Amino acid sequence: MSKRRLLIVCPDASGLALLTSMLKSLGHDIDEVPNDRAALRLIEREPVDLVLACVDPGDSDCLELLTYLRRKHPGSAAVLMFPRLHPERSKEAIRQGAAAVLRYPAPAAELRAAVLQALEMAPSRRPSPAPTDDDRPALAAEPATPTPVDEPRPAPLPPAPPASREPAPIGTDPALRQILGLANTLASSSAAVLLQGEPGTGKSELARRLHQGANADGRPFVAIHAAEFGDVAGLDDPSAPRRDPGQEWQACLARAAGGTLYIKEVGALGAALQTQLLREIQLQDMEAASGRNGSERRPARLVLSTSEDLASLVEQGRFRQDLFHRINSVCLTAPPLRRRGDDVELLAEHFRARFAREFDRPVVGFTRDALDVLRRHDWPGNVRELQGVVQRAVVLCHGPRITATHLGPILNPHRGARSARANASRPHLALAVRPLKEALEEPEKQIIIQALQALNWNRQETARMLDINRTTLYKKMKKYGLLVDEPMWVD
Repeated sequence: MSKRRLLIVCPDASGLALLTSMLKSLGHDIDEVPNDRAALRLIEREPVDLVLACVDPGDSDCLELLTYLRRKHPGSAAVLMFPRLHPERSKEAIRQGAAAVLRYPAPAAELRAAVLQALEMAPSRRPSPAPTDDDRPALAAEPATPTPVDEPRPAPLPPAPPASREPAPIGTDPALRQILGLANTLASSSAAVLLQGEPGTGKSELARRLHQGANADGRPFVAIHAAEFGDVAGLDDPSAPRRDPGQEWQACLARAAGGTLYIKEVGALGAALQTQLLREIQLQDMEAASGRNGSERRPARLVLSTSEDLASLVEQGRFRQDLFHRINSVCLTAPPLRRRGDDVELLAEHFRARFAREFDRPVVGFTRDALDVLRRHDWPGNVRELQGVVQRAVVLCHGPRITATHLGPILNPHRGARSARANASRPHLALAVRPLKEALEEPEKQIIIQALQALNWNRQETARMLDINRTTLYKKMKKYGLLVDEPMWVD
């Protein structure tokens, strides 16, 4: 991916050096100027992708550079930094188009997250060269000729289409970047790909990236949860129409013809559809081996995901062994958030900036206590859980910064200590033996409760967060006794 061009405006030489050092790791070209006048001269010579400006909110003309950018260079993003809090000026800057307003000096992670978010919303101003065969996997989503609508892209990571509801895989964790690099390499291939990972780790976004790289000309992307085939969705409603899984399978292939068919939780497919899937993969392999280019038909590229251990399902007789070996040969595993270190802080800032803009809230960051709470949490719901927690916090926050209180009881930093002390005082409870099935179900119940609390008991959003359909969520809530006050809950 080509570099973006950043311009830092700061009257203090040491401040310029500090901000440049914080952003250097993003890998973009950085120019430095001491004032607005120098910035205007540089931008007129060559427009930039993003301007990071340190301004005094007490000056009446502190937003002049922002006004100029909106009028003359609307494609350039702007991030402002104030040396002191000024909620009114921050609101005005956001209304005038600033991507974010930060306190100067800001923590490096907070600054980088704001810049990544701003670049995601700003189109690249540099023309993409015609890709060579060697470059094509990395550049497949950057056509050489401009498209009518520029796609928003997180930087410095590979481009992604904006339509996914799955949280974008933003971060600097080496394991994540390795997976994204492999996804770029596989994008130009037609081979079936299996995506593994816990719920909420970004598998759907990876699927869309694979699709965009291989189908940058707007071919269809069809996503369906494996449990939605057949009459699964009608189990709780006897009046719901029954469906033929085979017909639905063929309909999905037809809708995705020439594009990508993404099947979530492939382990939930019934035996008949597992056979259909295996036949389709074998047919595509035979067509590729014979050199046929799909003139007789337009096959859909198959991308499959799972949060289960498919090898275990094979041992239990619930998944075909031959199908498992066929799809497991090309596999990407999304890392869980708890293993991604500083990405928690980076993603939290990304979501904070996004929801502050969406809800028009003057929230410019997190307090240190709040960040400590975020770092300590183990995130069983992964990035999707973090997204829901930050969204809730932005809505509840009426000040400039999110505090630990806004993060809710599920992230209470004292809860674990209280539980440990309680168990220590009652060792007979800590050693109590429960049936294995009940013990294994407890983590699932807690994950569901945490997700429901984070999303104000909205079942539709909770199902999306947990990457299951609403019927499955309803069954599990009923199983765990969470439907007592059902009429009061909002979908």
